[in-house]
Amino acid sequence: MARPLTKKDQKGDLYVRPSSIEAKIDGAIGQDWETLSKHAQITDLNAPDFLPRECLVHLIRDAIRRSDQHLATVLMRPILLRCAANLLKTVPDSAIPNAAEVREDILDSFQMLFTAEAAEDALDYYECKFGRAFKSLRLDRIDAAKAKRKKALPPLPQITNEDGEVMPDEEALALLSRAARIGASQEDRIYLPQVLKAVNALPPDQRRAVVLRRIIGYTEEQTAKICKVDKRTIRYRLARADTQLKKLKEDL
Repeated sequence: MARPLTKKDQKGDLYVRPSSIEAKIDGAIGQDWETLSKHAQITDLNAPDFLPRECLVHLIRDAIRRSDQHLATVLMRPILLRCAANLLKTVPDSAIPNAAEVREDILDSFQMLFTAEAAEDALDYYECKFGRAFKSLRLDRIDAAKAKRKKALPPLPQITNEDGEVMPDEEALALLSRAARIGASQEDRIYLPQVLKAVNALPPDQRRAVVLRRIIGYTEEQTAKICKVDKRTIRYRLARADTQLKKLKEDL
């Protein structure tokens, strides 16, 4: 029989597993590790021996309580594989910078929940609503990664569209990241933070010309139209800015 849960929700009520999960746990308890390992690797949700993630969490916790490290390790592998597959869809490389590192951090954070098993009941919710619990963990680690990256980067130059609307920082960062990757050398990528600082230090008219023409990729004519000057003025501003940026690179 499944061990009762002890953690309470915000209303003060104990978490309760769905009856289908209780039945799966009851059917799995007492099976040998080879059988459990075989069933844990089944990914077909409709297969009769499929073990939901909620069930796997309980079985791993139970193995840890009984000091059966071998079974805990055997069952941990398939649940991590399922979590990794989920993260490839929910945190793709195109979603945020360093997505691979964020996915690894989420998996590490999930595994860490099991290390404090003797004193904590943090995994009770995972035995009831694994999807929601894992989503909460995922969003928490993504927010932490974004905050850390935002703190590490220099202030972004303001980027405006043709209507003069300022892009949010996240959109600006994504645009700068693409600009740094496409056709850029490894050296260019290494110096991106310093270049951003240099761009921010330019006079406003030069900074806007660099952002519009060199980063966003507007044509000279489009840049001139947005800045409400002629193309000759844009060329002059870019030349002055290039001189300043060249000095920066020589000093690095």
